[in-house]
Amino acid sequence: MLSPKEINEIRSFNRKYTDTLGLLNKQVFNTELSFPESRVLLEIGQNTILTPMEVAKKLDMDASYTSRIVNKLVKLKLLIKKTSKEDARSKSLILTKSGQELFDQIDSDSNRQIKQLIVHLSATEQKKLYQSLTTAYDILFKNESEN
Repeated sequence: MLSPKEINEIRSFNRKYTDTLGLLNKQVFNTELSFPESRVLLEIGQNTILTPMEVAKKLDMDASYTSRIVNKLVKLKLLIKKTSKEDARSKSLILTKSGQELFDQIDSDSNRQIKQLIVHLSATEQKKLYQSLTTAYDILFKNESEN
């Protein structure tokens, strides 16, 4: 088991990385969306068809909170809810043209942010960082893909 000092070092990294990415900022990049709102938009943009419940499950978010976010994104004309042909009670979430443009902007800004974070590293350090992060991801989340 890790020592309290080691656990604190992991927590310190988490706080620093959260600050560096601006996850506690009121808005994501230069948009009017909060971090949870942008995550919902990105999740929908990365998948072909999702229901609000699938979004909540994928992001491990409360269903009612997800529903409020989805309704806000619909009101902002970034999403549309389309009734399923198989089940009239089910709604699929689809990005509008404006939603797709905002998705593309946030995705591009996110990539640029990571590139700026690592630009000062040598190619060897970048590869080492990448390998470390993929190793950490595999160790922490390897069972999630099996569920």
